[in-house]
Amino acid sequence: MNSLKSNNKSDKQIKNVDGLTANERRDVVLSELKRKSKIRTIFKDCEVSEIKEILDRIESVFEEKYAEETLKKQNHEKMQEQAQSILSEMEEKGIDMDLLQELQFKKDSLSVPPPKVKYMKDGASWSGLGRRPTPFKGLSDYELEKYRKLKD
Repeated sequence: MNSLKSNNKSDKQIKNVDGLTANERRDVVLSELKRKSKIRTIFKDCEVSEIKEILDRIESVFEEKYAEETLKKQNHEKMQEQAQSILSEMEEKGIDMDLLQELQFKKDSLSVPPPKVKYMKDGASWSGLGRRPTPFKGLSDYELEKYRKLKD
């Protein structure tokens, strides 16, 4: 009879957790594992071998995470060293950030030149690219030339 009660209780707990998102479940688990009294309550009926198995898995995950963070930190430091080296080299050659920004602006402005020819009719404009707007539909090429305007 006691096993039935515990099954019903665990079913209720599962139903309460089922409605949570993965992040919310993670937060619940972490909040429980941060308090020693909660850990004692959770593992009170577990055998020592089960607790040891769980600890081994947690330690394995810890080692993976630690190695990953160490590698990220090393890569970040390497990138910072390279950036510092580039800045030093630029300074030696007399290149400043303003010049780089100017060059970047020129590159961006030259990448997509705006169409130079525009057609104007009854307040409507058309670059000559894409579909013709309604005021220009049905005009022959000869008639369209009447509305050509050179762009400033």
